[in-house]
Amino acid sequence: MMKFLRSQSQTVLVVVLGVIALGFLFYNSSGNLLTNSGAPTSNDYGRIDGEDLTVAELTDAVRNTRDEFIIHGQSEQLSQPGVGAQIAEIAWSQLLLLHEADRLHITVSNEQLVDYIRSMAPFQKDGVFSPDAYQSSMGVLQIKLNMPSDDGPDKLASTKTLFENILRDELRLDAVRAALYSGVRGSAGEVSTQYEKFYGPETASLVTFDPKNFIASAQVTAADIAAEYKAHPENPAYRTAEKRRVDYVLLLLSPEQMKLPDAQKGAAKDALGQKALDFALAFQPEPSATGETPPPPPDFMAEAKKMGLTPATSEFFAEDARPANVPPSSAFNGAAFSLTKDEPISKVVDLDNGVAVLHLAEIQPSELRPLEEVKAEIEEQLKQTKAAEAARVTAQIMAKTLQAEVAKGADFKTAATGMKLKVETLPAFEPYPILTGKTPPTDPRMETIAYATISLAPGQVSDPVPMRTDDTTLAIHLDGRAKADPAGLAAFEMQFRESQDERLRQAVDVDWTNWKSKQPGTRKPYDLDAYGSVE
Repeated sequence: MMKFLRSQSQTVLVVVLGVIALGFLFYNSSGNLLTNSGAPTSNDYGRIDGEDLTVAELTDAVRNTRDEFIIHGQSEQLSQPGVGAQIAEIAWSQLLLLHEADRLHITVSNEQLVDYIRSMAPFQKDGVFSPDAYQSSMGVLQIKLNMPSDDGPDKLASTKTLFENILRDELRLDAVRAALYSGVRGSAGEVSTQYEKFYGPETASLVTFDPKNFIASAQVTAADIAAEYKAHPENPAYRTAEKRRVDYVLLLLSPEQMKLPDAQKGAAKDALGQKALDFALAFQPEPSATGETPPPPPDFMAEAKKMGLTPATSEFFAEDARPANVPPSSAFNGAAFSLTKDEPISKVVDLDNGVAVLHLAEIQPSELRPLEEVKAEIEEQLKQTKAAEAARVTAQIMAKTLQAEVAKGADFKTAATGMKLKVETLPAFEPYPILTGKTPPTDPRMETIAYATISLAPGQVSDPVPMRTDDTTLAIHLDGRAKADPAGLAAFEMQFRESQDERLRQAVDVDWTNWKSKQPGTRKPYDLDAYGSVE
């Protein structure tokens, strides 16, 4: 079933979308079930099963994918370099799977959809579906998607319909995947071996290569400093920070409203969000039936006063500095520094205690600082870089030497001491003792060491292991591994099988999409990546 609104680790973009069911043609209409009781360059929009796609289908699929990121709390992913091409590819996969669902006559009834929504944890209170919680969540969703309010008694009708359509297609796609991949199963022949590696108590020794020990020997010349300065004029460390001045309107909850129960506080914030959205929409150009250039947008300050709002103008501020009289908020600063001269008005910005709308007033560009001003910083940076590189090279050489000596029968500690290396012997530990009821390592250094030892056999020396916490590099020797407590084997086997099956299903999903794209009657748009910029 779909993973909507669950917290996720967000490692990579493809993994995020792997957990989110593909598909979602948001803008078709199915009714509101719970409350009613960048330009591409080609005219080839692709084909699926002999049917030509329209530009609307393709652009809607891309737009839906972007909206999907927002709905699932992944808005920051949309600003990553190259994300447009990835979104376009995902949108194509969505379309293929939705067509397959149609071919298999997979449908979801209104009753199934309503039951599923009612079962979702975010919409429940004390284990029972809460209309108030649902209403509040839809208000937040409307603001995040920047959707206008509807005429009529329910201002959130379109948002709810969009949300219901998303879930309907997610359930359909769960079903089509089950039909396509029902036979996909991994092998668990190595369960016992893997269990011993993860949960067998281990003893290990190691040597550490620390860049700090190489600082003194790192030589940096004046020419090195000048070359670094000239080669990297865009390095933020060598430049003043860009600053901006913005006009803004803040709509904040009162101290009394901040003390209200969550549902009531959410409703009060939704009302502020709606007022801010109406204000922001006033700056959207009206489409012209005659093709004439639309009139310029209204003046921000004047329009705010006209609507009874209180506008203000900030002083110049950097992206990591809080403007005076503005509540601390990374969202406010992020919105301010995403504005451009072509798009100077923000969407509704969600703050902890209210909402805001911003207008870009002026940019104070970043400037390159004089060399003499940053000379000491560059020298220190180059020394650290050279020391870190020396530590890595030394670790590679020493680790290879230790591996060779141990392979010939030498004792690790004796060999390391003979190479003038300091040996550290760790207390016994289990790499991942969760299933056996013990506390796992919480120190980041020990977590990395534990992970590295899983792939080692007793008596084996690791390749260099970089430590992100302090830039050191380790060479680890697995002294020994004892038998694991059998109490957790059954639970581990279940998790191991599920993990193998999921990885295999993800691989088959990619393979199926590639295979389907090459079938007669199906053709991917030639310039699919160009559609990834559709907003």
